[in-house]
Amino acid sequence: MASDRPVVVVTGGARGIGLGIAQLFAENGYAVVIADRDSARGKIAAKELPVEAAVRFVCADIAQEAAVQALMAETAEAFGRLDVLCNNAGIETYRAADAVSSEEWDATQSTNVRGAFLCIKYAYPHLAKARGSVVNIASVQSFANEPQAAAYAASKAALLGMTRAMAIDFAPAHVRVNAICPGAVDTPMMDGFLRQQPDPEAARSRLCAAIPLGRLAVPRDVAEVALFLSSSKASYITGASFLVDGGLLARLAL
Repeated sequence: MASDRPVVVVTGGARGIGLGIAQLFAENGYAVVIADRDSARGKIAAKELPVEAAVRFVCADIAQEAAVQALMAETAEAFGRLDVLCNNAGIETYRAADAVSSEEWDATQSTNVRGAFLCIKYAYPHLAKARGSVVNIASVQSFANEPQAAAYAASKAALLGMTRAMAIDFAPAHVRVNAICPGAVDTPMMDGFLRQQPDPEAARSRLCAAIPLGRLAVPRDVAEVALFLSSSKASYITGASFLVDGGLLARLAL
């Protein structure tokens, strides 16, 4: 029996941006499927959502096709519908381009690009029935880059190309596909990056100083845009990408 509320699948939903998206959608009446390869953290994340929300955690590594097929099948079986897919799962690889191993390159593309593709491919039949939408979480690094980010930047640029192409393919079925490009977001992934710096607090200060709005984003900043793009208010928006970077890319480095 189909759920009486819209259903969203959030990949990489156990922490950071993904968890922020899952929480906001739950607060706005969605049934939420959190998909993540970290089973322990995923179960904790599901309990952090509002108690009245319909929430399901599915352990899934989106780099594995069978896992993606199982994720979408379990969603359909549990809720009878799928209205929104948020492709948030991703891995960062920071290493000088000439030092990136083939294995690191393949792992990054396998999750960030191929995994997103597989999720959309297997979600599409359900999204078409609901005239639903896809929100891909890309990055400012789709447009401009810092050093040692070749593998990650390539994956996020590819995600924008895929967003445009799929928006065209799926428009006849009224399935919209858009992307969000966050800048620096205060997440566990960011914490890990900062801890690797000689002076983490100084590194955080430099990041904030580079952003015109003067602060790091929080996951909810990204989640609000994802919710808008999934709503009827964005019914004429598809194939688009939205910067959520506090003005980072607007400033010339002079």
